[in-house]
Amino acid sequence: MNRIFAREPVFSIDKKLFAYQFLYRDSRAGLFPVDINELQLNGEPDHGLSLDDLLQQNMTIVNIHSDSVFDFGEWFSPQDVIVELSELQIRPESELITQIKTLKSKGFKLVGHVHQLEWPEFFALVDYVKLELLNTTKDQVAQLKQSIATKNIKIIATQVHTNFQFEQCKIHGIDYVQGFFFLEKKESNKKTVPASKLAYMQLLSEIAKPELNKKLLQGVFEKDPTLSFLLMKFINNPLVNKSFKITSISHALNYLGELMIRRFVAIISLAGLNSEQPNELLNLSLSRAKFCEIVDAEIADQADAMSAFLVGLFSLIDIILEKPITDLLHKLELEEKIEDALIRKEGEYWSILSSAVAIEAGNWHGLLQNSREIELSTDILFEKHKQAIRWQYDMTTAVSTMYPVAKA
Repeated sequence: MNRIFAREPVFSIDKKLFAYQFLYRDSRAGLFPVDINELQLNGEPDHGLSLDDLLQQNMTIVNIHSDSVFDFGEWFSPQDVIVELSELQIRPESELITQIKTLKSKGFKLVGHVHQLEWPEFFALVDYVKLELLNTTKDQVAQLKQSIATKNIKIIATQVHTNFQFEQCKIHGIDYVQGFFFLEKKESNKKTVPASKLAYMQLLSEIAKPELNKKLLQGVFEKDPTLSFLLMKFINNPLVNKSFKITSISHALNYLGELMIRRFVAIISLAGLNSEQPNELLNLSLSRAKFCEIVDAEIADQADAMSAFLVGLFSLIDIILEKPITDLLHKLELEEKIEDALIRKEGEYWSILSSAVAIEAGNWHGLLQNSREIELSTDILFEKHKQAIRWQYDMTTAVSTMYPVAKA
């Protein structure tokens, strides 16, 4: 049986990524599978993200069945995982409470749910409590906060998929939010790109041109200490360069080669534009960019790596800059097939991008449709997505202090 894993972000109320919620495809509740064994945990998954992929960089909330509690502490580390028991609908037996206490003694934190408040012996072990925002009133939130006031329990609101819902969470004093609210568009025709970010737009415009002007790029880097620092940090990272230390901008640009220069400039430019937005927007943009590139290479005889890469990279630029995507892309003077995908939502690039979005959202039905359109199996698409996620991890940890530091 294929084991397909996906994830949903959980943010602190200041929009910093706190954790990823583990989702398992073959379970309606997304529960961690009871029948998985240690060999499967330590090995590669059949397709999709491995557990090792899920546990990189950030904490992961794993929703498990009560039958898995006994072995769970042997499988995972409390530095990586928070345990959730959402399927627990009846008062737990004393044996289960003992097993949970053992997990807690090893350092694991526990997520409970509102309906489990009725079990004092269970809730005494809880560190976080989840509530479904759509099914909760303001008064109910207030009652919940009052009931846990002396217990140092943090609240996680789930199903937060709009900016309005996120603002309601702030008003209610909720600690964490789970959902894709940060992907909702807040476009304004009147809003202008800040002067401090125009240089990044210029860089993006340059790397999108058929002919790369290295001299112009070198001049931009030499005038901007931050860009110079990022370039030196990137080029001397062992993930990029294991040979020798590079100390000049011209040497760095020549060493990278044209395709890698385009990618690097694209990454740091988008990071600069995204500086006031949740970092997850940048993570998604980069993983989509790599996914589009490697899927295009799989299906095209003459794949244009940079064009496909730019489709994924610019797929969220309207959300990042809060301006209509048509206005932004016309300024960049991109190829027509890129605009077909991002503006008109048509063509092969659009189908490739849609398959990435389907995997991110756990939309398996939509993925099947995209799979038929581009004539690649879902197995291959899951594998490419896994590669893209790994590449995104490598790039964001290689580039700069602008990104979070990966755990060992």
